[in-house]
Amino acid sequence: MKRACRILCVDDEDFNLDLLESLLVPNGFETFTAQDGKRAMEIIGRKNIDLVLLDINMPIMNGHEVCRAIKSNPETSHIPVIMITSLDSKENRMKGMEAGAEEFLPKPIDLPELLLRVKNILRATEFEDAFNYVIHALARAAEANDVDTGNHILRVGEFAALLARELGQSEKFIEDIRAQATLHDVGKVHIPSHILKKPGKLDEAEMDEMRKHPTFGAMIIGDHPHLEMGRRIALCHHERWDGTGYPNGISGEAIPLEARISSVADCYDALRASRVYKPNYDHTGAVKTLLEGDGRMMPAHFDPRVLEAFSRLVPQFEALYDKMKDS
Repeated sequence: MKRACRILCVDDEDFNLDLLESLLVPNGFETFTAQDGKRAMEIIGRKNIDLVLLDINMPIMNGHEVCRAIKSNPETSHIPVIMITSLDSKENRMKGMEAGAEEFLPKPIDLPELLLRVKNILRATEFEDAFNYVIHALARAAEANDVDTGNHILRVGEFAALLARELGQSEKFIEDIRAQATLHDVGKVHIPSHILKKPGKLDEAEMDEMRKHPTFGAMIIGDHPHLEMGRRIALCHHERWDGTGYPNGISGEAIPLEARISSVADCYDALRASRVYKPNYDHTGAVKTLLEGDGRMMPAHFDPRVLEAFSRLVPQFEALYDKMKDS
């Protein structure tokens, strides 16, 4: 049986919390309440919250600070936030948007409008969850012919999201790249398994076949607008900043940003992972190879700005890899 959607109501006034509960509980929602931002973050850390209704003026942590904390954490950034405030100024709305809030409602609360907004956001979130599930199912299908990939696709998505946030990209870009960078190798489903599983260096003919997987990936993903980022990543994640990559040999900013980000994420994880055709590096070795090069992989292959962002995130990459490494 599907559980009720869980909504966290955050406001420093009992009256407002009671009002929200009286609206939400009879409509089938499970509610949690907090009167300050610190308590709200504690609840979010313990409960699987589906939506946050958030006041701005609160003690300890104000609403903008809470929203930023939610959206900056990869484990909670998917949670939609509706800000409810009596501060109906453009400046406050801009701060809320910068913090990542999805919606704004003024006080006094229009209860029918609030209920409609809550239902619409949760409906959209359910669709997004289903959509991301399909993306991951498609990405996992590409591993059918590969070996020892484990959590590789999921880690690449998380690494790409870390880099995108460090580069100041929007919350939408961050969420899209987290999901769709997992499609980077989907074209490998068309590569013969004896090539993918070969325990040694590929010959020239085999390498030519392997170089087709970005084009195959773009073909599989197709031209649906919701998957356009994934298509660009699949097609361009082996292009190089200096123009020596494949399949089209494009260079610099002609390579889509999401592909330049995914390239660094993919290379770090590939260096860490052990495969039948290569040993694995430890974290220090993988970082050194990316930042200094080893003859085969060189810093000139990557967008310098993305590589600089990676250098600032080295501890986070190590922690995330250890957390998500194959069991």
